[in-house]
Order: sequence, then structure tokens, then C-alpha cells
Amino acid sequence: MRIPGMSVVGTVLATADAGVRRVAELAAGGAHRRVWARDGRAHIQVRGLPGGGPAHRRYTSALAGALRRLEGVGWAEVNAVTGHVLVAYAEDALDVPSLVAAIEEVEAAHGAAGFGAAAHSCPPDDDMAWTAAMSALVADGAGIAGAVAGRLLVRPPLPSPVRAAVSVADSIPQVRSAVERRLGVLRADALLGVANAVVQGAGQGVVPLAVDAVHRTFQLYEIAARREAWRAREPELGAAGLQPRECGARTDRPCPLPDGPVERAADRTALGDLLGDAGVLAGTHDAAAAADLLVATVPKAARHGREAFAAVLARDLARRGVVQLDPGALRRLDRIDAVVIDSAVLCGGELRLLSAVSTADGLDDAGVWRAADALLAGYGRDDLQGPGPWAGGDGRRLERAADAPSGGPADPDGVTLDLVGADGARCGRVRVGASLDPLAEGLLSAAHEAARVVVLTEHASTRELTAWGDDSAVAPDGLAGGVRDLQRDGHGVLVIAGGRDEALDAADVGIGVLRAGAPADWRADLLCGPGPAEAWRLLAAVRPARRASERAAQLSLSASALGALLLAGRSRRRAGGPLGRVFGSWRDVPPVQAASLSAMLANAVAARRLNHRPPPPPVVRDAWHALTAEEAWRRLSRTTARRADEREPGRAVAGPVASGLRLAAAVRQELDDPLTPVLALGAAASAVVGSSVDALLVAGVMTGNALIGAAQRMRAERALADLMLGQRIHARRLRVPDGTTGGFERLRTAPADRVTADRLRAGDAILLGAEDVVPADARLLWAESLELDEATLTGESVPVGKSVEPSPGDDPADRHCMVYEGTTVSAGTAVAAVVATAEATEAGRAAALAGGADTSSSMQARLAELTHRALPATAVGGAAVTALGLLHGLDLRRALGSGVAIAVAAVPEGLPLVATVSQLAAARRLSRLGVLVRSTRALEALGRVDTLCFDKTGTLTEGRLQVVRASGPAHPLPLTGDDGRRILRVAARACPPPGEGRAPHATDRAVLERAEGLPPDTGWRLAEELPFETTRGFSASLGHDGDRAVIAVKGAPEMLLARCARVRGGRRSTADVSLTAARRRSAAATVHRLAGQGLRVLAIAERAVPDAAAVRGEVAEHVTDLTLLGFIGIADTPRPTAQEAVRRLLDAGVRVTMITGDHPDTAVAVAAGLGIPGADRAVTGAELDALPVAARVKAVEGAAVFARVSPAQKVRIVKDMHRAGRVVAMTGDGANDAAAIHRADVGIAVAGRGSGAARSAADLVLTSPDNALILDALREGRALWRSVRDAAAILVGGNAGEVAFTVLGTALEGNAPLSPRQVLVVNMLTDMLPSLAVAITPAGPGPDPAAPLGGAPARGFTGREMRQVLAVRGTATAAAALVSWQAGRLARFVPGGRRRASTMGLAALVGAQLGQTLIARWHSPLVLATCAVSAGALFAVVETPGVSQFFGCTPLGAGAWTIVLLAAAGATVGAAVAPKLLPS
Repeated sequence: MRIPGMSVVGTVLATADAGVRRVAELAAGGAHRRVWARDGRAHIQVRGLPGGGPAHRRYTSALAGALRRLEGVGWAEVNAVTGHVLVAYAEDALDVPSLVAAIEEVEAAHGAAGFGAAAHSCPPDDDMAWTAAMSALVADGAGIAGAVAGRLLVRPPLPSPVRAAVSVADSIPQVRSAVERRLGVLRADALLGVANAVVQGAGQGVVPLAVDAVHRTFQLYEIAARREAWRAREPELGAAGLQPRECGARTDRPCPLPDGPVERAADRTALGDLLGDAGVLAGTHDAAAAADLLVATVPKAARHGREAFAAVLARDLARRGVVQLDPGALRRLDRIDAVVIDSAVLCGGELRLLSAVSTADGLDDAGVWRAADALLAGYGRDDLQGPGPWAGGDGRRLERAADAPSGGPADPDGVTLDLVGADGARCGRVRVGASLDPLAEGLLSAAHEAARVVVLTEHASTRELTAWGDDSAVAPDGLAGGVRDLQRDGHGVLVIAGGRDEALDAADVGIGVLRAGAPADWRADLLCGPGPAEAWRLLAAVRPARRASERAAQLSLSASALGALLLAGRSRRRAGGPLGRVFGSWRDVPPVQAASLSAMLANAVAARRLNHRPPPPPVVRDAWHALTAEEAWRRLSRTTARRADEREPGRAVAGPVASGLRLAAAVRQELDDPLTPVLALGAAASAVVGSSVDALLVAGVMTGNALIGAAQRMRAERALADLMLGQRIHARRLRVPDGTTGGFERLRTAPADRVTADRLRAGDAILLGAEDVVPADARLLWAESLELDEATLTGESVPVGKSVEPSPGDDPADRHCMVYEGTTVSAGTAVAAVVATAEATEAGRAAALAGGADTSSSMQARLAELTHRALPATAVGGAAVTALGLLHGLDLRRALGSGVAIAVAAVPEGLPLVATVSQLAAARRLSRLGVLVRSTRALEALGRVDTLCFDKTGTLTEGRLQVVRASGPAHPLPLTGDDGRRILRVAARACPPPGEGRAPHATDRAVLERAEGLPPDTGWRLAEELPFETTRGFSASLGHDGDRAVIAVKGAPEMLLARCARVRGGRRSTADVSLTAARRRSAAATVHRLAGQGLRVLAIAERAVPDAAAVRGEVAEHVTDLTLLGFIGIADTPRPTAQEAVRRLLDAGVRVTMITGDHPDTAVAVAAGLGIPGADRAVTGAELDALPVAARVKAVEGAAVFARVSPAQKVRIVKDMHRAGRVVAMTGDGANDAAAIHRADVGIAVAGRGSGAARSAADLVLTSPDNALILDALREGRALWRSVRDAAAILVGGNAGEVAFTVLGTALEGNAPLSPRQVLVVNMLTDMLPSLAVAITPAGPGPDPAAPLGGAPARGFTGREMRQVLAVRGTATAAAALVSWQAGRLARFVPGGRRRASTMGLAALVGAQLGQTLIARWHSPLVLATCAVSAGALFAVVETPGVSQFFGCTPLGAGAWTIVLLAAAGATVGAAVAPKLLPS
């Protein structure tokens, strides 16, 4: 009979029994044999699986065979990498012990010994991890109960040395690692956790146990999700026939993994503990006191914070199907700075034609492409793995090429196929690969954001992405070697790959991307996919993981310092009642425990925020250029249908709520400052030593600074947004009736809406006309005489003809049926279908793939460096005050409080506000000059720029063609001579007649503009015009020159020379002579010479005709038998200010380089004309790609001109300059510059038509194409550095004087002469206002007013010059205060005693600082006003009753003020004279 409830009881007992057994196994060092079984599937650990060879294969075959012979076993396979055998069995016929028994028999028969855990990857699911964490959590609960009982019963706690020993073993990485090597990771974690619970419980430490319980809860939270992910995906990972039967040797790292923030914090804490304990033992001979110090300073927060981030991240990843084979991998994300991607994971599942070449006369390349594309439409990627052939319905077929490597579309080389016609003849050859995964570009962009170095492998299907790696692509087989090379160079390496076990094993973090039907990568640390979506999420977590570890490390170090102060500064008092004895007060919470809890919670929130981050939008790049216009329109119409309301832009939250949210975000951004933790630590230290008012003052200063800075930032952002509104591009969007196909010329007259470019969507039809800026990437549907200026895309200023015919297999710059965002219509009209907008365009894609500049470079970061240099001196000063107080008989608590308070008060809390306000002021000044600042971060780097990279077209040059040379067939001619004018006049006759508007073609405009300086051509009467067409290569005009009929022709020399039969004689003879072979060679040499000067060459010829009427309508047919007059050279000429700008930049110590996509000869000619040093030779992008990294960096450092470079190569050049130690500014105006602009330390966009992509990527935008504005920007950047340097000298140097005066005064009297509140008065009312005035006031021209740009590039605030400034200011300030204070102590006519002397010292200190500020910036009315306000504030504080007493002052008489003024004046004069006496 069944008793109710017995099943529940049985389940509980069984669970408890299993738990007890696991705990026993864990305590004994782990289970005898790991076994995982669920739903008729089992993974059983097997001995003797490491290795390979015939004996190994016999052994694995015997294992699988023995298990398969058991009744009820479906299949069995050995996974040698994990060291398990996988078995599928019927649970009602077999149990796990029977399977284990069969395995043991085979092991014994083959003499297998040892599980070889070191040779195998981590087990996929191990109950021991859960048991270890649960054991520690239960122990924590028991420890809390014991601690509470001990407190209630008033029992003595366990001696601190015992607790210290366990704490050190648990928290110090070196000690913990030794324990883990001895016991194993899981066993060590469990035993240390239990030991910690026991000793903390016996030591009555409730809070430490509660914090550890939170840590264990995070662990269990992670482990539970990890197990669920494994259980969900185990059938897929453990599929039959896909398990590795051999286990290769594990890869050892060639050098230790570099330390991360957590390890560095632990090392610093360990060193501090060692020195502190030595000092305590030497001073007190008390081991308990030394142990208390260890317990109070353990670096717990660092490790716990990182663990919490990893736990929440692991949980979220597991819920997305990521299997974690090595949980420790997520703990190493904070040390990753290099990413290696196997390009195969960037490939999607569709077929993709990579190239097509005709091999017969019947079809051209485009025809072969279309035929092959039609054939492949019915096949998938897997279909092409077989031998073929692959036939279509028209009799054609594709066959494997006999002379090409075998393989499939997903292979690195793709698959090469021959197109065979219906008659069996081979008519073309194609290469077929795989399409790009829609997230491929997002993955690569995330890699660049995550790491400093990104490397990809060679792959035919990802050729356009491979160029965006930081180094040359590596061969797939060399992936593991590349990983080890990066590790030797000091990088932490993350690898994303599929089927590359050796590379994944070598990586510090290996991410295996699963492939359908392929074995799992068991050597990886994490398994995800299929597809790169979760790999992207892992890359997106690298930078937050680094920030989380830095935050935890900072909290740990701060808590250790506070713990030491708390231990030294006060004794703990137990409250009287039972509740008080159990819980105590908030003051009893150890800082290291509070910091640990804070780190865990903050990092858990940061990790969870990642889970809500949306993936990048998928980008599908169809080969629109390979399709006919009708097919492209049909596909776009089918795939982009949408509701009308989707066109409406979303509405932002308006009103006070939006303003409040923006203010909160700005305040948060201001508090995200390197100095904020320092100030927060100071406030906490003040509270710890009992000075709550001082702590509130410091916190108030920090909050006030943030609010002021946030308000200033919001104001600047609003102003910038208003200025950028006028920079938007507009488009004419056509209203196309549904079902429109073919006849696209009819769309010219369709109704159109004028919209901004951001309103366009893929599938919209747009109308383009002359002078229009193309608003998006688009496929031409219809075009008439269309020419585009694609200089922003290619760097070449020559107009490019366009047509609607497909251009399969061409690179973007050669796709004549496509138009790209940012290019400009030079002539003609067209209707085009939008295929990509915003970040999906070629320009947006380049900027996204390039990654961004290092955002840690900011004025705040530079000032933080100065502060961190000054902090040790401040700490030493505080320690000296404490030590001197003790020597004079003060008790420890009072002496320590004085020292801490002075050290805290001396922190320059005004620096964050100075940094923010100074940059915003500089941005406002630049905006008045015509330079819009989109990122104030860049202003700091602007002052340090030592290399300026110019794009050529539109930046150094005007982007407008002009006639600059004339030449006869054999010799140069002056344009102002008779022969030169004659050639120019005939060229003008061959142009369209100037009408009401400009000539449609840029070359025609150049000729006509130059011909305007000639006398009127009254003898010419135009009869008929033949406009230029790309296929024809020339333009011509039929007219009458006086009474004779003439055809005037201009065009490409290679087209016209073949039509010329005579050449015009020179000055000595006007008769035409025959164009012999020698003269033809001479003319060709002239063309070559002009082209070598970077000119576009046009041949000018004419022909007399007997009867103009007979030629009408047939002008093109009569352009033969011409007389060659000569040539003209057309160039994009330099801007008028360019040469002077280059000269002044060079004089200012700035290296100038040119980076262009134009021809090397053109680039060299322009660079030489501008005076760029080293312009005699251009280095091409192809030449750089062929060099190894070290040689490439050296070449980049030595070259001045880079030509024929792609956007990806421009980015690589900028990065190589960074590697060479350069601070780089990149200037450009085109889409091809956007990526390099985005990556440079300072990106500068030159505003112009079609510069939208460059503007979006830039930090600074020049509102007019004037190179002098760049000089203004650099001058302002250097002036900003001088202003901030002077402001920092006021704050830091003044504080140095305060600390020195306090130390000296304490040495003389025992008590500090200034109270912390008085120092805060100095910092806020006297230092802050003048320093802000100095920071926002334009600095003078520098030490040498005649120096270009105000001196050399800035190098930071920590150099010799700054140290001298700080030393002079600090010494003068301290001397004035000390003299005045000492006079107050000793002079009989000054009544009032110690407080009056302190007030005199305070007043003299303030007076000396204001005096030094005045002599530095006496020319600034604002500085004069703020100094006056500060002096008045000081007088009010000193002389106002009540206020004076609150700040520890007393009113002074005339005699005292006289002494103060004399001391301050003397110090000011000394500070003015000292720099002239000191060595420079």
C-alpha cells in the first residue's frame, strides 16, 4: 500500500544521500570516475585516452565495441579530447554501473592507467562544481549562525592570526594558486570556502560570511545555468559519428598571461601588507595586531567583483545556448587585447559568385556571371561539395575545373567551376564561395572595439573584410602559430574559429563556432552558434569586463587603505543590547567587505546590461552591381515593402523629463572621471577617521563640480546640434506606383518629395541631377550622360562615367552601375534605387569596421596622471603630519585624523571641473573661428599632435579641375604664348557653348574657365555640337572659323592620336606636316611626360571640311584625318593656403604626410609642389601590404606620400603610426577618408559637398575648406594645454605648498597649523575660481611669441618643466604661509595665540597663490576679477563672526594684515624671479 508523502520523503532522502556522497568525493579529491547520465545518454570518464597511434586506435575501438555489444546500447563512441566515452542506451535495460563495469574490463585488458586529466579539456558538466559552491554556501550559513550565537553568548572570538591565515590563502592570488595546484581548483575552492566559514564563524564575523554567501550565490547562479545549457545542447554536441577519437598534445602558452587589473591590485595589496605587517610587528611585537591588519586589507573586492561579472555574463550566455567548457575563460576576458578570427566563421550559408571570366567569344564576363548565377540559383552550399556537374534548364551546366584545387564553396579558396554550354564547349570560368553572414561586419567591428590588434585568416569569400585586419591575413593552417606569436609579443589573445582545435587550444580565450553537421571544437573554452551572434556578444563583453575588473581593483585598493586607517584610528565598541551585539552599527562593517559587496553588485549590473544590448543590425550585401536594373528593382520591391508609417521618424521624449534625463546622463559622464575615485576615497577616509563634516564638504565639492560640468556640456552639445542641422544632405524621393517594371526613364517625371537623407530606406527610388550629392548607396535604373565626381570615394578628381549595365565582379570603385553616398553628380540625370543607407553604406561600413580611437585619451586622463604623481607626495605629507603629531605627544587617533584630513584636503578636487570647462571654452573659441568640435576629447590630443595626415583631393587641393599646362606634340608651350593660346582656343571651341548654367562636364568647365582670359572668339560660329561620351572618348564641334568650316576636337590622347594624320607646324612654319612614326612616338612621349606630372592629358586637334552642311548630323564619322595641334594638362590644383599651411606645420614640429587613393605620380607631383619633405617617392598600399609588420611600421614612419591606398589601408597606416609612437591627426573630406578619420587621435573633416561620412566620423569639422583653419585648431589645442597647465599649477602647486606648510608647522608645534576646513576654503574659494578663469582664458603665444603655433607639441603634465613650475609655486606658497604663521606665533603685538597665527598663515598662503596667479595672467580681465572675488571671499571668511569660527579662524588686525601682505608680496616676487635663475 502506498503511504501518502513517502515518495516526497524518498526523493529528499535520495537527494541528501547524493549530496553527502558528492561532498565525500570532493573532500577525497574528486570522484573515482566522472560520470554524467541523463535521458538514456551517458558520458563516462575513461582511463588511458591521451595519445594516439595504432595501439590507441585499437583501445578506443575495443571500448566502443564492448559497449555496443551490451544489450540496450544504441551506440557508443569515444571522445578522446574530453577523455570520455559517449553511450546512448535504454534506461530500462541497462544502468550506469553496468556500463562502467564493461569499461573497466576493457581498461584492465589493455593496461590503461590514469585518467590523464591534464591532457583533456575540461569536462562539459561536472556536479563537483555545484557541490563545491553549495558546500561553501551551507558552511557560510552555519558560520553566520555560529557567529550570532557567539555574539549573543558573549564568547571570545577566534584569535585573529588564524582568521588571517585563511583570509590570505583565500584572497592572495599567489597563495591561492599554490593551494589550487596542490588540491585542484574545485577542491581548493570548496575547502577554502568551508575553512573561511569556520574561522569567520568562530571569529564572530557576520558581515564577511554574509558577503561570502553572496559570492557563493553568484557561483550557483552561474553553475545552474551552465548545466542547463549543457543539458540542452548535449544531444547536438555529442552526436554519433562526430566525436574525436584521438587526443593531441595540449598547447603550452609560450609565456605567462600578462596580469590584469585584479592581479595587479592583489600584488600591490600583498606588497603593502608585507610592509605594513613588518612595521606593525617591529613597532608593537604583537602578532595579533599584524593579523588584524592582514584581515582588514585583504584584496577581496577585486576577485569577487570579477567573479560576479563573469557569473552574470555566464548565466546570460548560457541562456542563449553558449556551452562553457572552461568557466575560467570568462575570468580572462579582462586581459584580452588581441582578437584572431578564422574568416570561415564570417561566412553564411548561401552561395556567392566571387568572379567570372569569359573563355570563349560567345559570352563576355558579365554574360558568364549572369549564366552562372542563374545556374546556381537552384543549389545550396552543400550541393557543391559533390563532384557535379550542376545543370540548368537551358542546357548549360557547371563542372569542376580539372586544373583547379578541389574543395567546396566554404573552403578558403572557394571552388572553381567551368561554365559549359549546351554544345559542350567551355565558355567561361567562375569561382564560387560563400556569402557573408549578416553579422559578419558587426562581429569585425566589435573585435576592433574590444582589442588593439585584430587578425583574420585568408579566405576568398571574405576578401573585402580581410583587409580590415590590423596585420596581414594569416594562412588558415598557420592560425595556431599566429596566436603564439601574439602571445610572445605580450598580448592576451581571443580566438574565434570553427574546426581549428590547435588554435582554440592555444588561445587564452577560445570561442568555437559550431557548424551544422561538423564535429564540435572540444578544445575551445566556449562553444556557441551556429552563426556568430553569441561570438559578437562575447566580443562586446571584453571592454566592459576590463572596466569591471578595473572598478573592482580600485574598490579593493581603496577598501584596503580605509581598512588600515580604520584599524589604526579607532577601537571598536560593542553596543550594549542583544541586537547591538549581533548587528553592531554601520561603522563596524569592514571596508573590504563593503567594497566586495559593492563590486559584486555593480559588476553584476554591468554584466546584465550587456544582455540587453541589441546585436548590430544584420547587413545583407547582395551583388546589386551584378544584376540587371530590372532584376535589382524587382528584388528591392519584393524585399523592402513596408508600411507608410514606418517612414515617420520616431519622436524623442520632450519637455522637462527629457532635460532631466540628459542632465542625469551628463552628470554621470562627468563623474566617470579618473579623479572621482580619488575624491570618493578622500571623503570615505575623512568619515572613517571621524571627520564627517569634512567628508560632506569633499562630497559636496565633487557633486557640485559634476553638476557645473554637466550643465556646460549640455549647453555645448545643444549649440553643436544647432550648427550641424545645416550640414544635412537632402534627396528627391520619387513616388513610384506599385508594380512598376522597366521603362525607368518614365520615372523622371514622377512626383518627388524632398527629404533628408536619413529618411531614405532601401528600395526607395531617387532622382539625381547635376550638382546633386548622392544621399545613399544606390543601383542605377536609368541614366543619361551621367558622370560622377567620385573623388570622395577613390581620391581621383577625374569624373567617372556611369551606365546601367551590370558590372559583375568589379570592386566598388569600378562598378559603373552603382552610385555611392557622398559622391557628386558632375553631369547628366539618373534614376536610382537605394540599396544601403547610414552605416550600411560603403562609407558607413568602413568607419564601423575601422573601430574607434582610444577614448581613454582625454584631458581628464592627463590630469589624472598628474594627480596620481602628486598623490604619493600628498600621502607622504599626511603620514608626516601623523608621525610628527605622535612625536609631539598626540594620541594616535588625533594624530591620524590630522594626517588623513590634511592629505584628503590637499587633493586637487577642482581638476575635473578645470578639465571640462577648459575644453568647452576651447570648443567655443574654435566654433567662432569656423571649427566645429564634435568631441571635446580630441582637444587634448590636438595639443599633442605631431603627425598630420592629409587627404589630397578636396583637402590639400581644391577638388576642381583647372588647365595648368600646354604642350605641342613634342615640346612644352607657355599657356600665355601664341601657340598655347591657339591650342586653348580650339579646346574651348570643342566644348559645349557656355549657356545660362555651367558646363556639365568638369573638364569642359576647366577649359572654358581658362579660355575666359583669351580675347573674344568673334570669328567662330558654332554649327553643331557633339557632346562627350565615355564610349566615344572625345567631344567635337562643327563650326565656321571665318569663312572656312572646321571640326574642333578634344579628347583622350589614346583615342585621338589614332585618328590624327598630320601635325601642325611650330612657330617657324604654320604648314601641317605628316604625323610620321617618329613624330607619333614623340607625341606619345609628351603624353607620358605630362601624365607623370600628375596631370590629366587632353589631345587637341582639328580638321577643315569643305562643306559644313554635308557634315551635319555625321560629325562623329568625320572625326578622322585630324591635324594634331598639341595637348593640355588638367589638374586638381592645390588650395591657395595649402603650401603656407604645410610650411608652418613643418616649422611647428608637425610631420606632414599625404594619404590618397590617387595615382602615385599625381600624389608625388602635388606633394612636391606643396613642399612636403620626402615627396620624391610614393609608397603604395600594395607595397605596404606585402611587408611584415615591423618592416611596414618602419616604412610608414619613413614615408611622406602614400598613394593608391584603400580606406582599409589608410586605417592601417594610421595604426602603424600609433605603433611608432606618433600622435596622429587625419584630415579629409571624403567617404574614403571616414574610416581613417574615425581611427586617428584627432579626426578632422573638411566640410564640403559630399563630406557627410567624413563629418560623421570626425572630431573636428572645418566649416570652410581653408587649410588655415587647421593651423587655428592646432594653435588652440596647444594653447589649451598651456591654459590647463597653468590652472593645474595653481591647484596642484598650491596644494603642494599647503602640504609643505602643514608638515613644517606640525614639526615646529606638534599640531597642524591649518585645519582641513581651512585647506578646503583655500581649494574652493581661492584656488578654484582663479584656476577656472585661467583655464578658460586663451593663453598667450607661449614662451616664444614668434614660435609657430605657439611652440612644440605638448608632451604631458609630468615633465621637467611642470615639475619646476610646481616646485616654484609650492615653495613660494609654503614660504609665505610659514613666515606669516611664525610671525604670528612670535610677535608680541599680535594677540590671539595659536588661532590668530593659523589665520595669518592661511591668509598669507592665499595671498601668495593669488599673487602668483596675477603675475602669470595679469592681462586677463577675468583672472583679475576672480582673484579679486577670491580675496574678498577670504576677507569675509576671516572677518565675519560665526563663519570665521566655523572655519577655525579669528579676525585679524591691521598689524597682522600688514605681515600677511608683506609675506605674500615677497613670495610673489620670489616666484617671478626664480624661473629666470633656475636652469632651463
